[in-house]
Amino acid sequence: MNSAHDTDGHGTHASSTAAGGYVKRASYFGYGMGTATGVAPYARVAMYKAVWNEGVFVSDILAAIDQAIIDGVDVLSLSFGKGGLPLHQDQIAIAAFAALEKGIFVSTSAGNEGTALIKAARPKWTPSAIRSAMMTTSISFKSRY
Repeated sequence: MNSAHDTDGHGTHASSTAAGGYVKRASYFGYGMGTATGVAPYARVAMYKAVWNEGVFVSDILAAIDQAIIDGVDVLSLSFGKGGLPLHQDQIAIAAFAALEKGIFVSTSAGNEGTALIKAARPKWTPSAIRSAMMTTSISFKSRY
């Protein structure tokens, strides 16, 4: 789709984790009833589409990072994995450093592979950025339905 529309929900999910508004009486199938919010519920979000169904191109990612820097964002969240190149040759890492030099907080995803990512800490291309990841636990929820 040649549109800024989020075609798989990932960008929308990631931004709502950061800046989602207050939702009263939220629960997980009746468990943990309470009010849910994003980390900064009053934050303003600027989203830049850089990944397309037709493919992922470094030039699109660099253009999105450049535009975010020009627009003066405070936080840059890069929610995708990238690796394999030496740091000094990785164009996305260099762009992330440019954002850091402008005082922009850079956050990257570390993956969704559970405890294995503690050792791997992907992506390795942003040593100065904060990484976040999904972890699993042995807790299970039994459905009441």
